[in-house]
Amino acid sequence: MIKSSIERVARTRYVMPIVLALAVITIVINESTYQHSRTTLESGIRLSDARHQALRALQALTDAETATRAYLINGQEIYRSDYREAIETLRAAQEGAFQRIADADPRRTVSVEAVRTRIQNRVAALEEWIASTERGQRTRAHILASSDRSRQGYVELRQEFDHVLDRAAAAQQTTRLSLFDAIMLNRLALHALVLVAVMALLMFMRQLRESDERKARESQVLELEIAVRTAELRELAGHLVNTREDERGRVARELHDEMGGLLTAMKLEMARLRRVPDLPPVARERLGGIEQRLNEGIAVKRRIVENLRPSSLDQLGLIAALEVLCQDVSSSLGIPVVPQLEAVELDREAELTVYRVVQESLTNISKYANARHAWVSLMRQEGQARLLVRDDGKGFDPSQVRAGHHGLLGMRVRVESHTGKLTITSAPGQGTRVSVELPLFSPPPPAPVELASTQDQAGAPS
Repeated sequence: MIKSSIERVARTRYVMPIVLALAVITIVINESTYQHSRTTLESGIRLSDARHQALRALQALTDAETATRAYLINGQEIYRSDYREAIETLRAAQEGAFQRIADADPRRTVSVEAVRTRIQNRVAALEEWIASTERGQRTRAHILASSDRSRQGYVELRQEFDHVLDRAAAAQQTTRLSLFDAIMLNRLALHALVLVAVMALLMFMRQLRESDERKARESQVLELEIAVRTAELRELAGHLVNTREDERGRVARELHDEMGGLLTAMKLEMARLRRVPDLPPVARERLGGIEQRLNEGIAVKRRIVENLRPSSLDQLGLIAALEVLCQDVSSSLGIPVVPQLEAVELDREAELTVYRVVQESLTNISKYANARHAWVSLMRQEGQARLLVRDDGKGFDPSQVRAGHHGLLGMRVRVESHTGKLTITSAPGQGTRVSVELPLFSPPPPAPVELASTQDQAGAPS
């Protein structure tokens, strides 16, 4: 139920807009989390730099106080120079730290004004110590440096520094958590996108597989229908060929029986007319001309009958009929037609097909080939009867046969009607080969003769 509902929804026109909207939302989420992560990371880096600069400022202040106390003790100028360098470092580090804290904390959750004031007060105290020493008031300078107020000021300064560092660390921790949240959101969005993509891919692959299976089934059905139609067309073509041959045989028989009998009777009447006494010479001459025309008509009738149905095939068999055909074609063309014939087992219709293929091939040779030699071979090969008619003529391109030439098509139809195969190989200047493969004829086994039992024979009536 769920599967069908999903597939029904997947086929609607709203799927593509929804997919595009989800893709845009995912891109927006990813980009926003990236920008947020970048901003948060930059803020955390600035806070880290600010803490580093703050510690550097504290270290510089400590160095300045150490140099001041050393100057109070021995009054050497080198300690005064160290003090000035430490103060310069303190100012640079202080400004850098406070500026970074302000940049990383735009809401001013970390206050640095108190630290700034206490640093200024501490530096002013150190300046007063040095000024008193320079005026020769070392005792006063020692009293100021060792007083409880001085120690208390330094402790409060360290406390303010620690407070600022703690607030910066807290802000940095908040930034770190925000960064982790952004990374987690981006992770979840990517995981969701991957899951949706995988599910969509699985559904798409499933739909493709089902479509391929459906197409394969339709292709099988179509192939089966094509095979059935091809078999029907082959059977119809064979039936048409057999019908044509039957009709030609019937016409040949009628010409042989009816017209042959009529022409024979006319010839007998001419013979009787010659024996008529006192027949004028002119009439005898006319009778000779008529008898000659009659013999020509009988020859034409015989040739027509042979073309319609070769009597030699029925009377002498396939091998002898092919030999006679090769001799006739060789005589008419004036080129050698070499037969190489072997007896093969074919049924009557297949023998007629072989004869017609040879006849048509030799006819094409006489019309188009301009050959000097021709060969006709019939043999048994690999359980089949193979016929080969070839010549050394000018050849042709089988793919360029013009429409209206049905001889090659007729040969192919004849051969395929017997589940055979016809192959025509030719090229300009290389002659032509017509190859036919036909299955051998297997006579059906004789029906078994059931012998009656002895008891049945004994009880049979005499």
